[in-house]
Amino acid sequence: MVPLASAHALHEPLSTQIDTYLQRVVREQGFAGSVLVHKDGKTILRKGYGLADDARHMSITPETVFDVGSISKQFTAAAILQLEQQGKLRVMNCISTYLEHVPADKAAITLHQLLTHSSGLPDDYAGGDLEPLSREEALQAIFSLPLQSRPGEKYVYSNAGYTLLAAVIERVSGTSYPKYMKDHLFRPAGLLHTGFYNDPQWQRLSVAHGYWNGTDEGSPATWPGPYWTVMGNGGVMSTVDDLATWWQVLQAHTLLSPSQTEKLFHKYIKQDSEGEYYGYGWTIQQTEQGELITHNGGGIGGNSDIAFYQQEHVSIFICSNRITYRILFSLPYDIHLLATDTSKQLADNIFHHNFSRLPQPTFTLIPASLIAGGILLVFLLVMFRLRRKRKLAGQHTISKFSLRSPSKKPPA
Repeated sequence: MVPLASAHALHEPLSTQIDTYLQRVVREQGFAGSVLVHKDGKTILRKGYGLADDARHMSITPETVFDVGSISKQFTAAAILQLEQQGKLRVMNCISTYLEHVPADKAAITLHQLLTHSSGLPDDYAGGDLEPLSREEALQAIFSLPLQSRPGEKYVYSNAGYTLLAAVIERVSGTSYPKYMKDHLFRPAGLLHTGFYNDPQWQRLSVAHGYWNGTDEGSPATWPGPYWTVMGNGGVMSTVDDLATWWQVLQAHTLLSPSQTEKLFHKYIKQDSEGEYYGYGWTIQQTEQGELITHNGGGIGGNSDIAFYQQEHVSIFICSNRITYRILFSLPYDIHLLATDTSKQLADNIFHHNFSRLPQPTFTLIPASLIAGGILLVFLLVMFRLRRKRKLAGQHTISKFSLRSPSKKPPA
């Protein structure tokens, strides 16, 4: 039976129902961002909501550029597969084949293990994305890290691993990582509004400021770098239009052969949640609507999410410049990654023909005791205020994350 609240909506076009839902999320949860929804190969909705820059009252449009965080990893993965397609490397080779001075405990790590977050390397290796590390400094920092597990043993999400992949791309291609990505992926794919921090093209485009709980953290267009704290694992800026184009290019096998493309979406290793696996830069998850191919990411620039429901032929691209969290002396603690939460609930609403439901928090942390509550409060304060506000070389510290998971785990 269809709920009474949504009975009238059934007579409205799907685009109107989606728009009404998103406007409610703007009003009631503070969402702001660009949204692009495809169904059965057709554009259902393409629209901007809220402000890209509160101080200047600059509206978000579908052309607005956002920091997409860990969505960057799928581009790095595609570059590795492109080089393998050209016969310049093999993903099953050890990193010591391509990089020098690899310590003994890491010499047997393969590119495949880096791609699938199964190398045993921990997540981060520096204080923040804007810490001005050189490639050599980053490699030294990564190689000095203790492994959290044996290579190939289990899934451990690792930004450090994708930075090593960027170093391999430079070594094999003979050019810088940003230049390789621009010349061999972004431009050939037609991604005209995709690039890295500090790119001159952002001067003529609308770039969204990042907001953490309403605090303006500035425009990613003005951030220096990209430095080797973010190389390969983040640092890409893009639009919902370009992200949709990228998906279409992958499906058309314009840059990668069908066999190489299949590697991106293969279920190589089980993640922390039931029915969830990691491919190369993508999560593949079993849902009640069938297979979902997805990834998200973010930092102080905001939160972005891309999701492809294969059986339902629904694609959702959302880039938001807002992350909100509630850290109070009352419980529970709610954390909203607005792009991820909005996308997940939007898909559920589309499939159930009921747009009355609003997004739930990405994390709701309910401690078992007052002591546990105090520990969690300290943890959240460190993770979401002190860490990102700490100055490193006079710059902001940024955390990246990939959080599309029903496990409700805090970001690393």
